[in-house]
Amino acid sequence: MTGTLINASGILLGSLAALLLRRDLGHAFEQRIRYLVAIAAMSIGCWLLWKSTHGGLWDHLRQFLVIMAGLLAGNAIGLALGLQKSLSRVATHASDALRKPELANGFKVSAALFCLTPLAVLGAVMEGLSGDAWVLALKASMDTVAAYSLARSFGKGVCLSWIPVLAFQGNLSLLCRWLRDHYLNPNVTDGVMAVSGVMVFVSIVLILGVGKPRLGDYLPALGVTGVLAYWLW
Repeated sequence: MTGTLINASGILLGSLAALLLRRDLGHAFEQRIRYLVAIAAMSIGCWLLWKSTHGGLWDHLRQFLVIMAGLLAGNAIGLALGLQKSLSRVATHASDALRKPELANGFKVSAALFCLTPLAVLGAVMEGLSGDAWVLALKASMDTVAAYSLARSFGKGVCLSWIPVLAFQGNLSLLCRWLRDHYLNPNVTDGVMAVSGVMVFVSIVLILGVGKPRLGDYLPALGVTGVLAYWLW
């Protein structure tokens, strides 16, 4: 749960810093943070793909086809379930609440924004299956800046939002670790890591704010790729 602890600590520190300093970070500073996080995301995506793929040319080709099939099938499931639409509705409600900066809204809005994101699920699953906390560390850097900005509007309520993050991501990581130890083979872990690397690459577009890929609809690809990797990796 190292990544979850880092994430929760970043949220707490960011919100406390906002209450103590009472200064705006400024657009230029936030842009620099975005660029640094995007570079980190690119490095993590490359590392996940490199670590999870192995063998000769034909092995890499087969693994590539498994990743693509998992992404396509997972996206079809995500679209059918309307995952991205549900996440977008949460974001819309949060945006509406920002116009009413009441203390009571602080906890609810920040908890939803920090927990109900594709990177929260992706990072917790990755840490549970492989023990790697890099994706959650990446999320922590973004959440720290977001917590600072939210605390400027909502105040003390944001300071408590680390609790649901710790509960949600921590329990999801523990569940995935239990599944790995009792039911999953290394091929499943490698397949999930590989598709996670691709999704981290896609998240760069979101981090830089240059597009709006429907990343939430691809979350089922984690499970689909794991199943395919069990037989074909």
